[in-house]
Amino acid sequence: MKHLLEFCELDVHREAVEAVIKHGSRQKAAAALKKNRRTIDKMISRLEKIAARAGVSPEHDLTHQVAPGFTAKRISTAYKTDGTVALQWVIQEQEKRALDQILEEFREGLKDEIKGLHKPVNPPESTDDKLMSCYIIGDHHFGMYAWSDETGSDDYDTEIAESLLSNAVDRLVSISPNARNGALINVGDLFHANDTTSMTPASKNLLDTDGRFGRVIRIAARVMRRLVYRMLEKHETVTIVNARGNHDPDAALWINEMLLMYFEDDKRVRVLDNFNKFVYFTFGNNLVVTHHGDKIKRQQLYEAITRNLRSEWGVCEHVYCWTGHIHHKEAEEIGGMLFESWNVLPPPDAWHAASGYGADRSMSCVVLHQDHGEEARLKVGISRLKSEAA
Repeated sequence: MKHLLEFCELDVHREAVEAVIKHGSRQKAAAALKKNRRTIDKMISRLEKIAARAGVSPEHDLTHQVAPGFTAKRISTAYKTDGTVALQWVIQEQEKRALDQILEEFREGLKDEIKGLHKPVNPPESTDDKLMSCYIIGDHHFGMYAWSDETGSDDYDTEIAESLLSNAVDRLVSISPNARNGALINVGDLFHANDTTSMTPASKNLLDTDGRFGRVIRIAARVMRRLVYRMLEKHETVTIVNARGNHDPDAALWINEMLLMYFEDDKRVRVLDNFNKFVYFTFGNNLVVTHHGDKIKRQQLYEAITRNLRSEWGVCEHVYCWTGHIHHKEAEEIGGMLFESWNVLPPPDAWHAASGYGADRSMSCVVLHQDHGEEARLKVGISRLKSEAA
């Protein structure tokens, strides 16, 4: 049983395994943790499957763990006449699991930890139902590490990321109009790394990361929940968008599922699915489409949106496509659609600094009118955030 501790992804998993080891049975562990026996069984069964895919199942004579990111494709074992292992071959391959299976495992492992934690807040007394305030999170790169002596800019780590984003949204919410509707829009790369390898998923470039990936996920989740609560104090409804970036195509799914589960019983919160790289919503006469902006040109975005969202395009007079990825402000109008990329709050990391990249560091809120489109925009820059934090 102790071998399962290495494969625990969440504190609740580790707690369950340690309880079984301590009390000697799953039934006693369930009683000690005040959980259903079936819940403990599911957790342990899930961890056993994860361990077996990694080549570890001592009760089946599997004790050679594969490399991170790989799974045991085939294992051949030759036994002696006395039943002991003579030879064993472990063939490894890169791990491949269906997305729906991974998400189901994630939900199953997290639901008991999340259940009952959300405490609804009272809605504001008076709001303007014709307005929506859209708070746009540029690539925030939770988990990135930057050292000022190396980059020539500011230090950056997970705690700084938490403070900057929390304070930026708090500032923008405080100065935004009393719009009935709010939208928290993450345009991608909320996370610097997609998993524990600390490498970019596609090109496998090594990243400068801060701390354990599980800790980064936990802090980012805490911040996102806090932002939603802050918005619920100001707006009657909150829509959440988590676009999938090139740094976090899978991690963006996890954070979205976590928020969906956390707020699933709150009718004031709507979390949009992000299985598709395009995530969109309509508000009155407005169509807002988000995409991280990686590996695609604006003309291709335009063609995909007009092809796949024909009905929404046809009825909405004001059409916006909001992207991230390039870390600086660009705007262009193509065929009646306004394309905009957004600035970010983090400083450049070592690679970007050495390559000469850098831009205004800020976060924006765009206020939409349900009939007339964009009515105002608000902005908070790094200078104000740093001065208020001093």
